[in-house]
Amino acid sequence: MIGGIIGDFIGSEFEHTSLKMYNLDQLTSAKSTITDESVMLAATADALINDKDFASCYMNWGHHFHWVEYGPSTEFWLEHKDLNYIHESYTNGAASRAGLIGMLDCPLHQLMEFAKESARCTHNHIEGISATKAVVYTVWACRQGKSKQEIYEYLMSEFGYLMFYDFEQLKNTLTFDTQAESTIPPAIFLALESKSWIDCIRLCLYCAGAADTDTIMSIAGLIAQQRFPVCEKYEKETKHWLFKNAQPILQMIQEFEANRLFCKLPF
Repeated sequence: MIGGIIGDFIGSEFEHTSLKMYNLDQLTSAKSTITDESVMLAATADALINDKDFASCYMNWGHHFHWVEYGPSTEFWLEHKDLNYIHESYTNGAASRAGLIGMLDCPLHQLMEFAKESARCTHNHIEGISATKAVVYTVWACRQGKSKQEIYEYLMSEFGYLMFYDFEQLKNTLTFDTQAESTIPPAIFLALESKSWIDCIRLCLYCAGAADTDTIMSIAGLIAQQRFPVCEKYEKETKHWLFKNAQPILQMIQEFEANRLFCKLPF
């Protein structure tokens, strides 16, 4: 979980800039913050740990952190304040909050059902649901030791995602776009092609510095965490910021890790 939160924290500063570089010395500053990605990751963790309905958790966490800027689709849904209202967005919001589902110790078909259910309230559109399933599958596959080729083949066969990218191509073509089909495959690619967790984050900045940077970094950071340890320096900085400014999210990170490591259920 923390890999996605740190990615969001780092990416928040670069989303609306044109900066695309790899070797930036310091990736955070006094302007670094969390965005809707972190809030909704915490909401997903709350639903999983406490066996709650996804929609109610998204609604409660979204209104608690009312000062966060949400994507237009999620913002529109939150404003309705109606858990029975279903929004049909094809953007990346549902996929960015669902990666934790891939950490459950459940059969893959069940994880795909959980992914669909988590997306339904705000992103009940084939592209939004497919992207959500793709992220959940990739997290699960990394934890299962699947090869990159196996993962790419599954993403192609199930969702039509052509993962034939290279870093220079992404650097030259990624612009600000929140559509799921435009952002989720590159985020997965950058996570799987990286050589360490911090390499993943730097590749995201190099390729997606002018794109939906915080979302891409959050998704890629969560996936990369399944393969590599996170950077201790940025973990400490992020948790320090959360302690001062968003303690419920920090508490949810700790509860999620405690359940995963000690309780073993449902993880």
